[in-house]
Amino acid sequence: MSIESLIYDQGLLESLGAISRRGVRSLLESLLRPPRRFYLRVDTLKADTTTMLDLLSASGTRFYVDEQLPYAIWIDVKGPFKVDLHDKVVVADKKSAESVYVGSDLYGPGVLRAERVKAGDEVTIVTVDGRPVAEGVAIMDGKEMAEHKKGVAVKVTKSVYATPKVRELPGFNEGLIYSQSLPSMWAVAIASPSPGETIIDFNAAPGGKTSLAAQLAGRKSRIIAIDRASKVEKLRDNLIRLGADWVNVVGGDSRRASSLLNMEGKADLVLIDPPCTNLGVIPKLYDTKRLADAVVLSRYQRQFISEAWKVLKPGGRLVYSTCTLTDVENEANVLFAMELGFEVTKPYPMPREASYNGLGLRFSPEDGHPGFFISLMVKPYA
Repeated sequence: MSIESLIYDQGLLESLGAISRRGVRSLLESLLRPPRRFYLRVDTLKADTTTMLDLLSASGTRFYVDEQLPYAIWIDVKGPFKVDLHDKVVVADKKSAESVYVGSDLYGPGVLRAERVKAGDEVTIVTVDGRPVAEGVAIMDGKEMAEHKKGVAVKVTKSVYATPKVRELPGFNEGLIYSQSLPSMWAVAIASPSPGETIIDFNAAPGGKTSLAAQLAGRKSRIIAIDRASKVEKLRDNLIRLGADWVNVVGGDSRRASSLLNMEGKADLVLIDPPCTNLGVIPKLYDTKRLADAVVLSRYQRQFISEAWKVLKPGGRLVYSTCTLTDVENEANVLFAMELGFEVTKPYPMPREASYNGLGLRFSPEDGHPGFFISLMVKPYA
């Protein structure tokens, strides 16, 4: 893969250059690679970390405990490996191809084309422009992949990079583990969710941050998870599987949370992880973005911040996070929050993988982590 597959306009490149430690080219090259470590979260509502490590090790997969977060476990990402091109190919969409690239199986919804493919065939999974990302065995005929759009379409046997297939790990179905990036875990950890608090996740689906807040705060907390109605069923299923069945799931637009919940000045903690340009999500096989995309999204993101001001009580905390790299979606939005009255707080403890610039934490792909921004803010007492 090459940086030519990343089509960004000059304004966006200049924005990235302002936050790169080694230059724009270095940052773009880092977007093509997966993180150095693959992380899981142990759900301590249901299991302890030591028991989970033993269970994984017994199945042939040895994980290690993170140096700072005791419920975060990791394994090295292996690769890159050479992928052969077979006679028959299955074309995957962007999101699915990027998952398959690091070892996931290909599921029916991600298949774009599978001409002449029969169940049992050895196939190569390729991107829309024909770049191989993995080899595997077709589980269904190509026609069936196109018609049914569910279930495993291709069982991956070799990929460019290798990470464990999470759904096949012991404890997944029982909700003992959850696939969550380290920066995403830190976004909740620095907020210190506590028993007795009222916590609202404005952008809750699929439930990673919500379930970690529940894990840390326990059943004596009041937790409300909001997202669009179309995402509620999957969100609720994930929370139940992870043992966070007391969380109140609400379908709706959290930009109107105060009226949706009939709540003003009562929340102790609000989590915001809004839609963004996703520039920090790695690895990328290809991408097209403009600075204008980031500007439009930043205006949308600020609506969540304004609503958080309404629902938080004095002394309440806001965690604003994104999986993108632009300053217009990150630091500029923190400055907007400060204009509303929020005060930025330096997190403690500090994640050793991140840098702090006075407005928030940045995790950089140049250091082998998903690109991520986190800011901890407080609504001051009058």
